[in-house]
Amino acid sequence: MMGFPRSFTNSSDKLKLNNRATTYSVTVPPSNPDFSNVAAAAHTHTVDEIATSMGTSKTDGLSKNEAHRRLEQHGENLLKGRAGVSAWRVLVGQLANALTLVLLAALALSFGVQDFIEGAVIAAVIVLNTTVGFFQEYRAEKTMESLRQLSSPTATVIRNGESIHVPAKTVVPGDVIMIKDGDVVPSDIRLLSVSNLEVSEQLLTGESVPVAKDVEPLEDSLLEMPIGDRVNLCYSSTVVTKGRGVGVTIGTGMSTQIGRIAEAMTKKPAEQGGARTSLGPRIWNNVLEFLGIRGGTPLQMKLSKLAFVLFGCAILLVLVVFAAAKMRINNEVVLYAIATAIAIIPESLVAVLTLTMAVGTRVMAAQHVIVRKLDALENLGGVTDICSDKTGTLTLGQMSVRTFWLGGDAQHAVTYSAETGSNAVEPTGSVYEGVGEKRSLLDVDNLDEGLSQAVRAAALCNVASIQKNLKGEWKSRGDPTEVALQVFATKLGLGQPTLTAASSSKEVDEDSEPGDTAKIEKVHFSDDAAKSDKRFQFQIEFPFSSSVKKMSSIYYDKKTKGSVVFSKGAVERILECCVSYIPDPIEAPQVSSSLTEAVKHDILTKAEDLASGGLRVIALGQRTLSLDTVANITREETEQSLTFVALAGIFDPPRPESVTAVRACRTAGIVVHMLTGDHITTAKAIAESVEILTPDAPKSAVMTAIEFDRLSDQEVDELPELPLVVARCSPETKVRMIQAGKRRGKHMAMTGDGVNDSPALKLAPVGIAMGMAGSDVAKDASDLVLTDDNFDSIRAAITEGRRIFTNIQRFVLHLLTTNVAEVLLLIIGLSFIDEDGRSVFPLSPLGVLWVNMLTSSPPAFGLGLEAAYPDLMQRPPHSVKEGIFTWPVIIDTMVYGTIMGATCLLSFVIVVYGHGNGDLFRECNHSATDGCSLVFRGRSTVFATLIFQILLYALELKSFDRSLFSLTPGRAFYKDLWANKVLFFSVVGGMATVVLPIYIPSFNTRVFYQQPIGWEWGIVIGMTVIFIVGCELWKLMRPALLKKWLYIPSPVANSSA
Repeated sequence: MMGFPRSFTNSSDKLKLNNRATTYSVTVPPSNPDFSNVAAAAHTHTVDEIATSMGTSKTDGLSKNEAHRRLEQHGENLLKGRAGVSAWRVLVGQLANALTLVLLAALALSFGVQDFIEGAVIAAVIVLNTTVGFFQEYRAEKTMESLRQLSSPTATVIRNGESIHVPAKTVVPGDVIMIKDGDVVPSDIRLLSVSNLEVSEQLLTGESVPVAKDVEPLEDSLLEMPIGDRVNLCYSSTVVTKGRGVGVTIGTGMSTQIGRIAEAMTKKPAEQGGARTSLGPRIWNNVLEFLGIRGGTPLQMKLSKLAFVLFGCAILLVLVVFAAAKMRINNEVVLYAIATAIAIIPESLVAVLTLTMAVGTRVMAAQHVIVRKLDALENLGGVTDICSDKTGTLTLGQMSVRTFWLGGDAQHAVTYSAETGSNAVEPTGSVYEGVGEKRSLLDVDNLDEGLSQAVRAAALCNVASIQKNLKGEWKSRGDPTEVALQVFATKLGLGQPTLTAASSSKEVDEDSEPGDTAKIEKVHFSDDAAKSDKRFQFQIEFPFSSSVKKMSSIYYDKKTKGSVVFSKGAVERILECCVSYIPDPIEAPQVSSSLTEAVKHDILTKAEDLASGGLRVIALGQRTLSLDTVANITREETEQSLTFVALAGIFDPPRPESVTAVRACRTAGIVVHMLTGDHITTAKAIAESVEILTPDAPKSAVMTAIEFDRLSDQEVDELPELPLVVARCSPETKVRMIQAGKRRGKHMAMTGDGVNDSPALKLAPVGIAMGMAGSDVAKDASDLVLTDDNFDSIRAAITEGRRIFTNIQRFVLHLLTTNVAEVLLLIIGLSFIDEDGRSVFPLSPLGVLWVNMLTSSPPAFGLGLEAAYPDLMQRPPHSVKEGIFTWPVIIDTMVYGTIMGATCLLSFVIVVYGHGNGDLFRECNHSATDGCSLVFRGRSTVFATLIFQILLYALELKSFDRSLFSLTPGRAFYKDLWANKVLFFSVVGGMATVVLPIYIPSFNTRVFYQQPIGWEWGIVIGMTVIFIVGCELWKLMRPALLKKWLYIPSPVANSSA
C-alpha cells in the first residue's frame, strides 16, 4: 500500500485517525522543557528519544489542549520583522522632515508678531504636507507588510490521534506533522518516518538538487554538522518534491533555521559585532538619522541636505532684511523677513516627490514589480550592473526535453528535437526528427516503434503528473525532471494516462478509514471504464535514490503478456546496468546486440555533447521479465541486464523576453551578470543563449565560484571586468561580487530568492527578491519584489526608475526656479522704500505661499507624470553620486530663475514708476489704506506675471533641450501638450485661479494686499512673452555651453528630449 507509513495508519481496533466521536489526551510531559536544546541535537537522537524529549506521541501527537497551551507559551509560528507598521513612527518621520522644520520656524515667527492670518496659512501648509506624506507612506508600509508572510498557509497535524488541517501559524513544538509531495514544510521537524521523501532546500542551503531524507540518527557529537547534511530533519519553508513523511516539530517561528537567519538580518551592525559605541556618537547618529542626513537613500539625504542649505540661506536672507532696516526691527520688518525666508523654501517639494513616487509604484505594480521602499526608485535609475539568478528569472524555471537521442549504431541513431511554448508544463510545441536545417516535422500519429518504446520508458518510469485545472491551466506535480519527461511523452501522445490503468503516484484518501483498503488509495484517473483497456498495468516501483542515481518501474504488458522493466537515471549508472543496445531502433526495434566498450564510449560521447549544450542528460533502459519472477524480485535483480534505448537532454528554457531584456540593458549601458548554482557548462550555454555572453567575451568572463573566491580582493580588482557568469555560486560569492562592484564605483542590483541570498540583497544598492519562489527573509532584505520572477520585469523597473528620476529633476527644477525668482524679487525689492523709510515688498508673504503651494504644486506633480523619453534606455545610467542635483540642473535653476525674477521685478517697476508716480505711501505691507492703491496694483501685476510664467515654464520643462513648439519633430506641439492631461489642466486651471486673489473683495486687499488691475494685463502678457523667449534662447545655447555634463542624443534617435 502506498501512502503514509504503515505505523501511522492504525487498524480498526485501535484509535482511528478520523474518529471524531472520541478524543484522547495522549500528551506526555516533555523530558526536556527547553525545546531549543532539543532542536540543536535532534539529528543525533533516535525517533523514540525525540518523541519523549518533545513530550508527544509518535502516533497520536499532542492533545488539543496541550497544543493550545504551547501556542500561548511559544507564540505563533511566524517570522517577525523589527516591528509592525507604526502609524506614530510614520507620522514622526513626516514631521522630522527638514523642510517641515523650516516652515515650523516661519509659523512661530508669524504668531510671534501676531499675524494670525499668515500663521494660519503656514499651519495649513504644514498640515497638508504632513497629511499627504503620512497617508502615502503608511499605505506603502502596509503593502510591504502584506508581503512578509508568504509561507505555508496550512499544515496537516496529528492531534488527539486524528489528522486535521490547521493554519501553519498555529503549529507548536511537539506537533506531529504529515508532509507529502508539493507541501511547504510549516516548521522545523525531526522525521519519524519517510516514504521516498525528497525535499528541496534550495531556499535555505542554495543546493538546487532535492535532498533525500532518512530517519536514522546521525553521529555528530560536537554538533558541527552542516544543516544541509542533517538528512533526518526538514526545515521550515522548504518544499517537498517527492514522497511523504511524518515528523515531530522541533522549532517554530523565529526558533527555526530560517527564523535565526531572519533574526540575524534584523540586528544592527553593532549588535552583530558585539561592540557598543559610546553615548556621544550614538546620540549624534540618532540626531542625523532623525533629520534625514544619514541612514537614507541618496535622494533622501540630498533633499535633507538641500533643506538645511536652504534653511541657512533663509537665515541669511532674514539677516539681509534686518540689515536693510538698519536693525530697527519691528513687526513690519519681521513680516518682510518671513516672506523672504518662505520664498526660498519649496514647501510642496516633499508632497510632490512622495505623490510622484507613489504613482510610480502603482505603475510598477502593474508591471509585476512591488516597491518595498519608495526611495529605491532613485537607485533604480542609476543601476550600472544587474546580478541575476538563472533559474526562474532568466529562464522559465520549468524544465523541458529539448533533445531526445534514440540510441543505435552511428548510421542508425536518430536525434529528435522538441520545441516548447512559454509554459513548459503545457504539452504543446512541435517535435522534429533531426536537428538544424535537415530536421523534419514528426508525425505524432504514426511513430516508429523504436521511438515509441523509448518514450514509453520515459512516461512509465515516472511518478510526475500533468493536468489541466478547472481554469484550463496546465499544472504539474512532481520532480521537475520527471515533469519534463512526462510533458515530452504527452506531446507524442504517449503520456502516462494513455498507457496505464493506474499511476504509481497515489494519494491517501483522507475521507477513508485506515482499515478500508478499498478506499485507502486512489489514482489520478477516474474513468474506470476507460482504464480497463490500457496496455500497461503498474506492478512494482523502485524509487529514485541519490545513492544509486536511478529509478525503475515494473509494469505488466497486456500486449506481450509479460512484465517489462523501465529504468532511467544518470547516464553512467544506467550504462553500468546495460548489457545490450538496439543497433537499428527504427527498422529493427526488437533486435538487440551486445553493448561493447566502443558502443559505450559512443554513448558517453553523445551524452557529453548534449551536456555541453547546457542540457541535463538522462539515460533510459528497459528489459523484459517473466511473470513468475516479479513477485519477490529485488532491486538488484531488476536493474540488471538492461537494454539501453535512449538519452533525454532536458533544458530549462530561457524566457522568450530575456534576450530582448538583456539587449535593452546592454544598450542602456547596464552590464548583466548571471550568478547561478548550475554547472559551468550549463551556465555558459544559458548565458550565451540570452546573450549575456557575447562571442568576443574574454575567458575571465566565465568563472566558477571556487575560482572567483580564490582570488584576493586585489586580484579581483585587477581583473579587466567582473565575470559575467559565475557558476556553482554560493551566498558568500554574491556578497564578494557586490563588494567588488562597489570598489569599482558600480551601482549594482542583485536578485535572489533564498534565505542564503539575504546578505547579498541587503548589501546591494538595489536588492530584488522573487515573489513567487522567494522566501520571506529574502523579501524583507530586498528593495523590490518581482511578482512574476521575470528578468524582463527588472528591465521594466529600471526604465520606470529612470523615468521617475528624470521627472524628479523636472519638478525640482521647476520648484527651485520659482524660489530663486521670488528671492530675487524680494531682495531687490528691499530698495523700494516708502515714506517711513521702510521696504515695501512687491509680493506679500501669503502671495508667496499661494504661488509656492497652489500655483507651483499642481504643474510640478504633472511634470512627475511625464512619459519617458523615447531614447531613455539608450542613455547611460545617471550618476548616483551626483543624484538629481547635477550641474545642468543647478545652472538651469539660476538662469531660468534670474529671467523670471527680472521680468517680474520689471513689471512692478513699470506699474509703480513707469506709469505711476512712484508713491509707495506708508504701511502698505500690512494695511489697506487709500494711499496704497498704486502699490497694490503693482503687486497684482507681479502676482499675475509670476503665476503665468510659472505655469508656462512647466510646459517648457517637458523637454530640457527641445523647443516648446517642437517637442517631437514632425508632430504638432499641441499634441505633445495634450498628451499629459494632468499637466495641461493644471496649467489651465492655474491661469483661471489667478483672478481670485486679485478680484475677490476684501480677500484681495486684506489678505494679499492687492487690488484689481486693468491695463496692467498688457504688462503681464508682455513680460510672460519675454520670459518664454528667454527660455527658448537658453535652450538653443544650452547644449553648447553645458556639453561637458549633458547626454547628446544621436541624430537618428527621434527623441522628444
